[in-house]
Amino acid sequence: MKHPVSKNILLSVLAVITMFSLFTLMEEGRNFIGTSYFDSESFTNELSNFESSIVPLVLATPDKEEVKKNITVTADEIEEYRYRYGNLESQLESIEQQYASPTGDEVTTTETTNELSIAERDKKMEDITKNFTDDSYVEQKIRLEKEAQVDAYYKSIEIAKNDFLNENEDFIYDLKNVETGEQFTNGELTSKIPFKKEYSNRNGYLKKTIVYENVDEYWSVQDFMGNQFARFEGTVAIPEASILSGNRAYPYNYFITNQRIFYGALIAGILAAIAFVLLWRKNGEKFRHDKAEEKYYTFPIDVRIALFFISMFVAISATKELIGFIFYYKGYDLNIITIIVAVLFTALALYQWKWIRTSIGNADWKQSLMYSWVKSLEGFFLKRSIGVQTLILLIVVFFWGFGTMMVFWQPAVIIVWIPATLLIGIPVLVVLLSRMAYLNRVMVKTEEMAKGVIGNKIKEKGRSPIAEHAASLNQLRDRIKSSHSEQAKSERLKTELITNVSHDLRTPLTSIITYTDLLKNPSITDEERASYIAILDKKSMRLKTLIEDLFEVSKMATGNIELDKRKVDLTQLLQQAIAEHQEDIDKSGLEYRVTIGTKPIMSYVDGQKWWRVLDNLIINTLKYALPNTRVYINLDQVDGKAVFVIKNIAKYELGNDTNELTERFKRADTSRHTDGSGLGLAIAQSIVDLHGGSLRMEVDGDLFKVTVKIATI
Repeated sequence: MKHPVSKNILLSVLAVITMFSLFTLMEEGRNFIGTSYFDSESFTNELSNFESSIVPLVLATPDKEEVKKNITVTADEIEEYRYRYGNLESQLESIEQQYASPTGDEVTTTETTNELSIAERDKKMEDITKNFTDDSYVEQKIRLEKEAQVDAYYKSIEIAKNDFLNENEDFIYDLKNVETGEQFTNGELTSKIPFKKEYSNRNGYLKKTIVYENVDEYWSVQDFMGNQFARFEGTVAIPEASILSGNRAYPYNYFITNQRIFYGALIAGILAAIAFVLLWRKNGEKFRHDKAEEKYYTFPIDVRIALFFISMFVAISATKELIGFIFYYKGYDLNIITIIVAVLFTALALYQWKWIRTSIGNADWKQSLMYSWVKSLEGFFLKRSIGVQTLILLIVVFFWGFGTMMVFWQPAVIIVWIPATLLIGIPVLVVLLSRMAYLNRVMVKTEEMAKGVIGNKIKEKGRSPIAEHAASLNQLRDRIKSSHSEQAKSERLKTELITNVSHDLRTPLTSIITYTDLLKNPSITDEERASYIAILDKKSMRLKTLIEDLFEVSKMATGNIELDKRKVDLTQLLQQAIAEHQEDIDKSGLEYRVTIGTKPIMSYVDGQKWWRVLDNLIINTLKYALPNTRVYINLDQVDGKAVFVIKNIAKYELGNDTNELTERFKRADTSRHTDGSGLGLAIAQSIVDLHGGSLRMEVDGDLFKVTVKIATI
């Protein structure tokens, strides 16, 4: 249920009154609490001005003739006066030009006028010449100038004195010059004196300069007299009559009125604060606006806090503005808009205070705007060189722009601005624009690559971070090209795999089906039946081998196989593998040259799986080595690794891509007339990889070489 609008407004008004009272106490408390009008800042300033003015204007005005006697003229002043308008030649030439006619003649309209002009010219030239030849002549002229300045000062202070006496006629004083003993009194001190200030050795003398500094000519007299001070003791007072009906009545009554307003504001603020607390406790939970609150919670937490403080700032500013209307204008021309703004933004602050108080503890600060800004700026120095260069460019551009602005304000700055522009500003601008152009080219190439257009390599220009990025894009381009090539190769091998698997599985399966049908014929002989059964046994074993090898290589490819690693002598394992195939070796017509040391070569391997590697490689030579050639088998230990090498001359052409030989169902006999699943090398490769070893094949013409390496212990 929503709270009535009237109570919301009432709460806001009470809050405004409370704030008004609080700020009034803070800003005006020192002026009105425990003070009188004579303690106020305005009267204190007025008294200080009275003290500074009465001494030079009334009590200790220096004698004009005495000041003139103190006038001195120095040699530097004489020289400055002589050369004020240039040297002698230039001044004389200037006079000549002033009195010359437009045609260059000395004759003007009439002869009489011409004679007067010549006389005037000659007099001026004589005066200038005498300036450069007679020091006493110049000194007298300077003295007359200074006396004129003194006369101007005394004329100004006479006017200032009249104004001072009229404005301060309510001050009564009885003062004595401490040095001369001269007494000054302008009235009698009665018993009814609301303000009185004593000056004495104990309380401090009235000590002020004797030169009045509030006129333009004061500096000349101060220069002649020095910074002299006069000291006075006695009393300065303001009688009660002046406060009741004199010039002092208005400011006194003005202060008393403001003091009453001040205490009234304090009382109103206390009452408003009490009423606010009671009403808030009773109805504060209903001080809400559901739709606005729902919208408010969609903002990030720091935005909500900022809005709260902005509302508070506007409310406080408007409330403090009301202090001026109340205290200094007594409510006249009170701006109703200011009151509405104060109440409205106070209400907004109260709403937001409730919302923030309930949500700030559970806020997700990672969703704040400031957090997102900080996170976004974290990447600025991810590439430190880019961040530093960007800052340098921004600083240079800023100061260049600032310097350009200064040229219009102070033209003399152009002396520095021109070389700075030529040596720093323009080069930096060129570098910045060239970097942006290069960045645009890199971005265009990046967009092309994103669309699948590989194109030519990006030009790597310089050693900038953009150039490094271009190099990275070129590497990515090469990988994409390689990926496309590998993908095409993979598609081709996939097609071959399907074809080969189909062929290798279909061949024994077809034979099994055919001979099974033949066995169903009751008219066949026992010899034929035995022959068919033998063929079925052979073909089924062939099919079994194919399926088992395919299943095994699939498990290895997916990593779904466990190794039982143990300490195994690789030398002994190879000897056993060769011995296992000795009968087939003898029948093959191949000459095996085996080089195996007698020293054990130990390694942590799965003995059964590693034996399968050796077995497959030996069987591979038996199937695909050219008859009547040699097969070389070697096992040795090199740099902490067991190195097994087997070489033979292939009976089939292998091609140049040795990697394809480890593909599944890949056989050197492309006509597929030989036995075998085509998975031997693929299985061997997978087993070696699972052991962390390496299997590398090399083809040099018809020479086929396999090198297997595994770590030893």
